[in-house]
Amino acid sequence: MYRLLACIVLILATVTAMDRVLASALGGLLLRSSDRFMAIYRPFEPEAERPGIKPPAKPPADEGQQPSPLLVKAALKAEPRPVRGPADVLVLGNSRADNHFPVSALQDMTCGRALNLGMGGAPTVLSALLWEDYVERHGAPRLLVLEPTGVVDNPHDLADLPLLAYYSPRIDAFVRQENEELWMANHAFHLMTFNNNQTMRLIAGLVKPAADRTLVGAIPEPMKIQLAAAPEEVMTAADVNWQALDHIIRSAQAHGTRVAVVITPYFPTYAGKLRNFDAFFAELKSRLPAGVTVVDARRAVDKDELFMDALHVNEDGVRAMFAALEPALRPLGTCPVDALASLSAAGSTH
Repeated sequence: MYRLLACIVLILATVTAMDRVLASALGGLLLRSSDRFMAIYRPFEPEAERPGIKPPAKPPADEGQQPSPLLVKAALKAEPRPVRGPADVLVLGNSRADNHFPVSALQDMTCGRALNLGMGGAPTVLSALLWEDYVERHGAPRLLVLEPTGVVDNPHDLADLPLLAYYSPRIDAFVRQENEELWMANHAFHLMTFNNNQTMRLIAGLVKPAADRTLVGAIPEPMKIQLAAAPEEVMTAADVNWQALDHIIRSAQAHGTRVAVVITPYFPTYAGKLRNFDAFFAELKSRLPAGVTVVDARRAVDKDELFMDALHVNEDGVRAMFAALEPALRPLGTCPVDALASLSAAGSTH
């Protein structure tokens, strides 16, 4: 009997040890992935400090091209405060943030390194956790772009968060709060934490650099017919999501970060089915702290062929949306211009 018990204990100890060793190795490997979420938990190493890598040279100025008034405003408002983390511009929100703010376009518009932490299906309470983890590890960015419609998502939905619990005590505690059975399974066998689709995306990021996540294709006719026939809906938001939205913004402002709340487009037919569409966003705006730049782009894109579905524009729609966002977003960036030449070109006296 004692031998049997000893064998069982030995087997359990061996399995547990192997689980811990393999999970540690896998966790370390995935941390090197180009996936954007790993940028939070991986120690930041500036390119200028990496062996064999030189900082990119600035392009020569075009003497025949005068800077626009928007660039003048951006230069005058730019702050010299250094940013020690991987991003000057951080994006937060649900899939509408994820798919609507390609970092390439955002970097061109703001002249800063951008990191998109939009997560599909993520309620605002999850975005708040990602914000806290980022700031704790890297400090605050210069600009936060916040797509706020995660307030309507289920605050108990964990989305892709459980895998990140391996790297974040804060997220681990939240997973325990929301789903203790999942938390216990992940702690009993650490490899269970990686038993999800996000692990495959992280592995893909080891092989090929992650690309912008804009969507390709147009909304299909059957979906348009379905939306036209759908009943009316009412937009609602849980109090914890409202509180999380307020917390993110106030925390950003306390760190000296500019905040732009950008409401991205809705498919017009779907928007017409939302009885309180305008009233809901009027309430959202009324809840925002002072000093926030609000960009209401709900109707900035209105052509069917520019949408992928009811809630997301495609890559052509993103270009159209950015054209509409430019007057509000570009001045919040840090595009460098010669101040005297800019003032002269803009005809400004102060």
